[in-house]
Amino acid sequence: FLHDVVDRLCGQDLQQSVGDSELSQSCGEAFRYAVGSDVASSDFMETLKAGGCEEKKVLNAFAAVLEGRRKDIRQALVNNASRIFPRYLKDFDWSVKTVVASDMLAEIGEPVLVLSLRLKNASGSENVVTLELNKSSAERLLGACASANKVLRQVTHD
Repeated sequence: FLHDVVDRLCGQDLQQSVGDSELSQSCGEAFRYAVGSDVASSDFMETLKAGGCEEKKVLNAFAAVLEGRRKDIRQALVNNASRIFPRYLKDFDWSVKTVVASDMLAEIGEPVLVLSLRLKNASGSENVVTLELNKSSAERLLGACASANKVLRQVTHD
C-alpha cells in the first residue's frame, strides 16, 4: 500500500490505484513533508508516533518506504515545483558603468547597473536577460529581493 502511495505521488499511472481515500492522501502528505523538510527516518517515526501511530510494524514500514523511495519522492517534488516555476536563475553577472553623455545632454555622469541573468528552462535550454538599471531602479530591485528573502526565510523556518 505505501509503495503504491509513493508511486501515485511520483505520478506513475497505476493499474490498481490506491484511490483517493483520506488514508492514502494523508500518507502521501506525510512522505512529502518528510522528504521536503529533509526529516530523518527516526524523526519521521517520532512524528508518526506523536500523531497517534503506535504500531511498530507500521512505523517500520513507513521508515523503510521513506528510505527506499526518498530519491523518487524528492524528484517528484522537484518536478512539481518546476511545473510551477519552469525557469530558474542559474547564474548572474553584474557591472556598473557610468553614462557620461547622451544626444540630449552634454554631461550626465549617472551610474548604470548592468545585470545579466542566466536563466535555465525546464527543457534544459538557457537564455540570458540583460537589464540596465539606474540608481533608483537598482535600489528598488534590491529592496524587492530583500523582501523576498525575508519571506523565504519565514516560510522555511516555520
